[in-house]
Amino acid sequence: MAVIEDLIEAAAATREPAVVAESGIALGGVDPLGLRQINFDLMDKVFPGINNAAAHIRPFTVVTWAWRRAGLIAQQHGKGSIPLPVLEDFVARIEVIYSWSQFLRDRDAGLPGRDVLAPLRNADAYAFAGKKWEQRKRGRAYSTALSAPVNYGPALKAFHWLQPARDGKGALAPTELAEPAVAALDEAMAPYLEHPAFSSFGKVTVSADDVDEWSEAWALEEPSGAERRVMAEAMTGETAPVARRDGVALVLAAHRHLGGDPSHVELRRTMCGAPTDFVPPSELDGALRAWRTVQVRQTFRLALEAMLAWAFRHVEEHAATTGDLVQAFLAAAGEGRTAGAWLDEVRDPEMGPVDWLEALEGCLRTAEGDAELPWTIRAALAHSLAEAPEDLGFERLDRLPLSRAAREAEGWRFQPVAAFVGHVLDAWVFGQHVYWSVGRGLGDARAGVRTLLRLKLGLEETGWTPMPGAKMPAPRATPDRLSTMLSLMSEAGVFSDDG
Repeated sequence: MAVIEDLIEAAAATREPAVVAESGIALGGVDPLGLRQINFDLMDKVFPGINNAAAHIRPFTVVTWAWRRAGLIAQQHGKGSIPLPVLEDFVARIEVIYSWSQFLRDRDAGLPGRDVLAPLRNADAYAFAGKKWEQRKRGRAYSTALSAPVNYGPALKAFHWLQPARDGKGALAPTELAEPAVAALDEAMAPYLEHPAFSSFGKVTVSADDVDEWSEAWALEEPSGAERRVMAEAMTGETAPVARRDGVALVLAAHRHLGGDPSHVELRRTMCGAPTDFVPPSELDGALRAWRTVQVRQTFRLALEAMLAWAFRHVEEHAATTGDLVQAFLAAAGEGRTAGAWLDEVRDPEMGPVDWLEALEGCLRTAEGDAELPWTIRAALAHSLAEAPEDLGFERLDRLPLSRAAREAEGWRFQPVAAFVGHVLDAWVFGQHVYWSVGRGLGDARAGVRTLLRLKLGLEETGWTPMPGAKMPAPRATPDRLSTMLSLMSEAGVFSDDG
């Protein structure tokens, strides 16, 4: 990679114009202010060990079963130690066959990798060997594989389905907890286990007809009773962390309180407590506080990202200084005597953090919401700052902890509103955006990975202006794992077992 000295030397030696290579920098970036990691950290206080992708029980069983089959085949071959890549190849094969089979049943099956595996849906057969298979494995490993870190990988271990094998060389094996679920799947697949795909290592060719025949035996939406019991134990039993048990108990208590079949939004709102009339048992007070903190932080983060999106749209036609943006924002959001009064005057005791999240997303989703967005940002900031924790906790200072923002806001309480809003724009929005966009870009360049232009706005002589080619999609609240947990709880029969 060229350093600045190389570029200066090359420029000094140039005597005439020249055609340069097209830039390899792509536009992108999904965390413009660097605030979303705190959301994930807070979610771990309520629903630890899960992400927003691991929503079904059957993939837990399939991956665990694949590792068990790999171990059994190794034993049957009489080999003391099969190399780890051979075992991983077998597991990757089972994952692809499983996903392939479910997409044949339903192209919209709730599994990762539908588009990546689309060619298999129209194929007569597929050979699990050679260059194409190796490329497919590498391409899926960290993205669409069931075991990928963004899918079921973390939860398989955190929910105690898989554990390191005894050989200590990187292989995995079912836990005692998972054995009944794996045995049930083994029984369901018994008629097909002699097929080389399930009984051998190395090159195997599988026909689409075979895959279609297997598809019903391990259907995604039909976990066995044993699988349901294992997952229920993983969520509520002694092996589950206290935070997860209490999180599930909070969901159940709010579900009972609402009755019937409440929507996810109703549950999310009720689990926060006030302003609803839901009061959980005292032993769940900690879970309720943790859940409310998740939603408050979501509100704060989304309000600031919405402010960046508003500013971006405002300067798309003409550059604007921070002062220009402050005037435009206050013209739409309303004025106040002081910064403190400006925040206090929009607080509404009948609105909770989920209500403000919904209001922000409603404004961001439609063109009609543009006019109401500044006022909604103002109110959302006021409510989230009012519920800021007193101390930093585990939050990093460079991710703008809510406690730090609240202390800064208090310092501006008796100052003019325009000065405070200018601070919010310059420090909380533009400052955070430039810091994280540039820092991540440098980190990518030093690591030699794909380079993304994350910076949306730059400061020119005439003010803030969009970077060439930059776009600013409407921000959204980070999924908070509630939908995932509700799906797993429903499949595991936790709601039906609850009194």
